[in-house]
Amino acid sequence: MKALVLGAGLQGIATTLDLAWNKNIEKITLGDFDVNQAKKVADLCNSKYGHRVDPVFCDVNDKPALVELIKAHDVCINIVNYYYNCAIMEACLEAKRDYIDIGGLYVETVKQVKYDQQFKDAGLLAIIGIGGTPGVTNVCAAWAAEQLDTIDTIDFFCGCDDWGKSEKTFEVTYSIETIMDEFHMKPIQYIDGEYVEVEPRSGGVMVQYPKPIGEQYAYYLMHSEQGTIPESFKDKGLKNCRYKLGFSEEVLNTLKFLHGLGFSKQETVNFEGHDIKPVKILKKLMELQPDDPNAEINDCDVIKTVAIGTKDGKKVQYELDMICRPVKEWPELMGAQVYIGGAAAWATELLRKGVITAKGALAPELCIPPVPFFEEAAKREMYVRVTKQELLGSDDWDAAMKKELVNQGR
Repeated sequence: MKALVLGAGLQGIATTLDLAWNKNIEKITLGDFDVNQAKKVADLCNSKYGHRVDPVFCDVNDKPALVELIKAHDVCINIVNYYYNCAIMEACLEAKRDYIDIGGLYVETVKQVKYDQQFKDAGLLAIIGIGGTPGVTNVCAAWAAEQLDTIDTIDFFCGCDDWGKSEKTFEVTYSIETIMDEFHMKPIQYIDGEYVEVEPRSGGVMVQYPKPIGEQYAYYLMHSEQGTIPESFKDKGLKNCRYKLGFSEEVLNTLKFLHGLGFSKQETVNFEGHDIKPVKILKKLMELQPDDPNAEINDCDVIKTVAIGTKDGKKVQYELDMICRPVKEWPELMGAQVYIGGAAAWATELLRKGVITAKGALAPELCIPPVPFFEEAAKREMYVRVTKQELLGSDDWDAAMKKELVNQGR
């Protein structure tokens, strides 16, 4: 398998390291507009695993050159900003090569699924959104769906915190551009069988995650899962699909501050004769922070998938959690990078093995067999645990849940 990775940023580093570690991948090319960054990542990979990665300049806006680059590989793994997803899919169709990305923040995801017939007709596969969330969450939903006869609700949650030490003023675990977009956009949720637009960061609840996150506040967020999950499981009666995310209080307050300053504005701002999107300036300033050679990585994400449905006429709830911490193999990476950027590499290995056989432009829940995927995750110290919950002697869940409240409603 010859793999092309587009994007040498925060997640592209993790994808490339994972592929370089995997001796079954014959050839790896890392393309980025910032070729120096691509060289830096390639040097890291090659210092650890021998000569495995070749860095190249790549401008994804130059379609003819991009098509020729893709043709030299079996699969194109797109880790650049989601704004370019559809354009890179079209280049893969022209090059007649498979495609993988790590998410489209709903707005691009709903466009990408419309390429399904074109990829089927070409005998190709495009896996849409196989990062952490979306991605691992979608596969968890697919596993839960296999256990149930009917599904009423699939909800997703992500809890984040970071106890690391660094001289950098501010860091995030995924693209600051995406985070600012999430702060600005009105999230689309699937509630009572309807797509509903809600206010940004509304619907706040306290979520109980496994340790070390514990209890954390979470709110509605625009996300890719809502772009595919409702359609994927509509035949099982799905009525609700919601996504909520939480940050530590310190990070959330900083993001609110940046949002308040206008860094989440979608409109460009004229600065000294140049029209610039504010988040581009923020992104560049964050990149210019000097590396801290003494930094200590100690972050955690917990991604939670909750599926409620019936089995043999009885109500059942499955709760799947992946606790994402730093791992031994890649001390250079945050735990968040290992699963967000890494999941695309796990899918690449399943594609190489022939475990993934589907054709079309498909979300992970429709093309990735859950158990083999979880086995790949476990090889990287990323484990999925599941809890099954059902009532004994009754099916009155509302009454049972009241017993968890301080005010039991007597």
